[in-house]
Amino acid sequence: MKIKILIFLQLLYFPLFAQNLNAYQHLKQEWSKNFSSAKDIIKTYHNNTKRTNTAAFTTINNCFMTLKSGEYIICSKGEKEDIQLLLQEISPIVLNDSSVITFMQQNSPEEFTNYYYMILALKEGESFDAARDGITISTQFPTRALNHNDYTKLNEIFSGNNKLLHEIYLEKIKFLLQNNGCTKEIAQLRPIIESHVESSPLKLEILKLYTQYELLGQGKPAPLSSLQDSDGNIYTFGNFKGKVIVVDVWATWCCSCIEKMPKFIQLKNEFQENGNIIFLTVSIDQERTRDKWLKAIKENNMTGLINLIISPTGDSHFETDYQIVGVPRYFIIDKEGKIITVFAPSPDKEMKDLIQNILKS
Repeated sequence: MKIKILIFLQLLYFPLFAQNLNAYQHLKQEWSKNFSSAKDIIKTYHNNTKRTNTAAFTTINNCFMTLKSGEYIICSKGEKEDIQLLLQEISPIVLNDSSVITFMQQNSPEEFTNYYYMILALKEGESFDAARDGITISTQFPTRALNHNDYTKLNEIFSGNNKLLHEIYLEKIKFLLQNNGCTKEIAQLRPIIESHVESSPLKLEILKLYTQYELLGQGKPAPLSSLQDSDGNIYTFGNFKGKVIVVDVWATWCCSCIEKMPKFIQLKNEFQENGNIIFLTVSIDQERTRDKWLKAIKENNMTGLINLIISPTGDSHFETDYQIVGVPRYFIIDKEGKIITVFAPSPDKEMKDLIQNILKS
């Protein structure tokens, strides 16, 4: 009896399903063209608005409008004069709407979400650089620090019930922790993830990472991993207690590390008259490449620094203790041996300003 009812319902709704499918395919075809101006996008949007007669497909048309508008804005780097006209025409959508979720499943959900939030920020009067996505690495733009738009985006995504976006952005939290540490803003997302995101292996992995990175937060004791100098003497950061410690974590195989080393040395020289600060380098090279490390120290004029390498004794867990997944990394540790940051900026004006403020406090 149940089977008969199911077959009856399928037959009853099949024409409607086919009609909706045809309508969707028509919309997709209309939006598949390349748009050279905001005027072309708006014209296509209005033409499709006249043809769509259900709420679901009005929503889908709005989604295509957001997707194509976002592409246009990104490709023009926010510089086209007609973008403001385009923003006025984009209708609001709800990411948790079932029709929107269906659309995202078939049309690059991450890209669509980036455009959605960028457009919201642009409508609020944000600049293009501030509005565009700062969470995902982009080859089109130089990397910028996360801002309030990015944190608002993450907060709303994890507070919502869009499971597709939960999965995508949990993966991004992993990246953010590895590259920024557990900042105050990222830490504030943890209870939201715990309460709103369904249990899964990925969620458990992220919560475990939270616990690990929280140990490296501001004010936490700096782990005292064993390190060794070129003469074989063993050190920990505890040996330098009483001074502000600035650390450059590097490797001989890291081109970016070598490129930035002169700036670190220059910064060290600018503070050389200040007895309250010390500059160290810590290499994560393995013991078998020790000769290469010693050679690199000379070749890169690092002899004026205290240069350390991970101790080969087996009791050093430096990379694990500090969650080193990439170099260069920069640390600043206060006079009491507590972490100020183990995700400090590169050795430039921003780091110099940070150090000066620390020494004043």
